[in-house]
Amino acid sequence: MSAHRSTDTTPTPHFRADRISVVNHEFFFDTREGQLMGPYASREEALKGVEDYIRQCQGQPSG
Repeated sequence: MSAHRSTDTTPTPHFRADRISVVNHEFFFDTREGQLMGPYASREEALKGVEDYIRQCQGQPSG
């Protein structure tokens, strides 16, 4: 599926939304499926959690 309209003449950058949030000094990240993952003690730990989550999703068989 194309990320732009056929009438667009120049490519535009695609920006990702920040999926890290803080609730009561704890860090969480949102998945595309709408799950809130966490808590993590720091933003860095939450980012590592995102990387781990992506690796897990990629390792699952499709179907």
